[in-house]
Amino acid sequence: MKEIEVKILDINVEDIRKKLLDLGAEKVFEGEVEMYRFDYPDDRLNKEDSFLRIRKMGEQVELCFKGKKEGTQFKMREEIEVTTSGLNDTLLIFEKLGLKKIFDGKKLRESYTLGDVRFELDTYPGVPTFVEVEAPTEEEVITHVEKLGYSMNQTTTLSGFEVEREYKKNE
Repeated sequence: MKEIEVKILDINVEDIRKKLLDLGAEKVFEGEVEMYRFDYPDDRLNKEDSFLRIRKMGEQVELCFKGKKEGTQFKMREEIEVTTSGLNDTLLIFEKLGLKKIFDGKKLRESYTLGDVRFELDTYPGVPTFVEVEAPTEEEVITHVEKLGYSMNQTTTLSGFEVEREYKKNE
């Protein structure tokens, strides 16, 4: 599957929540998210602009491969995701395969859905909350960015990891 998404930085959180609920979006998750990124010892995934991620949201644990980032107006990547039975076992499998952990972190997330469109309000430590809009098509991303009161000129294709790195660099 290919993900198609953009982020809107420095949002008014209360305003976005109200707009999402007024649009009929349903809140499907709220809580802490643990994230771990892995690569081979020779950094071959990073060199290909790809990565493996394990993410724990509530009790759910997901294993995900993300392919090379494509596009300039939208962040598009191949995304293959499965749910696993538990965080510790999944981390142990990666360790046994000889993969190295290149990142671990936590964030707070609120997730909303509106049909096939997902909205993620993410808050990393020391970073203003931003919203990610993900949809099956570029047109739907544009439509929903505009429904939130923004234009595509106000969006970015940075990953959450890159957003966090940019804010920390400017501290």
